[in-house]
Amino acid sequence: MKKFKKEIFSISFILAMVFTTLNTSNLQAQDFGADLVSSYVWRGTQFGSGAHIQPWMELGSGSLTGGVWGSFPTTASGGGNELDLWVSYDFGPLALTVTNYSFPSNSGLYVDALGAATPGLFDSDFMEISGSADLGPIGLTVGYFTEAEALYVEAGFSAGAVDIGIGFGADKDASTPFYAGGDSGLVNLSFGGSKDIKITEEYSLPLSGSFIYNPDSEAAFLVFGMSF
Repeated sequence: MKKFKKEIFSISFILAMVFTTLNTSNLQAQDFGADLVSSYVWRGTQFGSGAHIQPWMELGSGSLTGGVWGSFPTTASGGGNELDLWVSYDFGPLALTVTNYSFPSNSGLYVDALGAATPGLFDSDFMEISGSADLGPIGLTVGYFTEAEALYVEAGFSAGAVDIGIGFGADKDASTPFYAGGDSGLVNLSFGGSKDIKITEEYSLPLSGSFIYNPDSEAAFLVFGMSF
């Protein structure tokens, strides 16, 4: 618990210092919103059950962006609470991001979701360093969890109106089974699309749908979402 408090304080402090030291006139983007999804599926794995609301807030100045992202079930028994802090810098051909993933309880307290004495995926919090770049028509993302030593690589591209993602995950061992139960393999094949439903002359509601298959666990999901 002490390590968690130190890490989340550190990244919160960095975000605060970065944006408070910038001249407010240089802040070029400030935005917030939320997504509502029928289920929360991340990199081929489902978190919790039922629908989730996923609010977010961000600030940007030039190539520097930072923010907060969360995912919370719409029912008390849904599980899968998540609250992440992140900061990203776009170098042009490559964007680097540092994210602190944390998993609060339903009351907002930061406790070990699998029990204080049980190590595992939801034990305290996790820091990930990731990079993303566009290689022609292919978008490539590589993420590495420093403490768990778990690697994820995803390639995304469009085939007409269909967005396709192929994700490979590798775990150091079974004690932190982020992706493949302590092994490695294809963990995420996603096929998705989006469209806007016109509500008024000035507002359209963005909708999205995805079919997701995890070849490693042989799990399949069909996810519907809307953005506000």
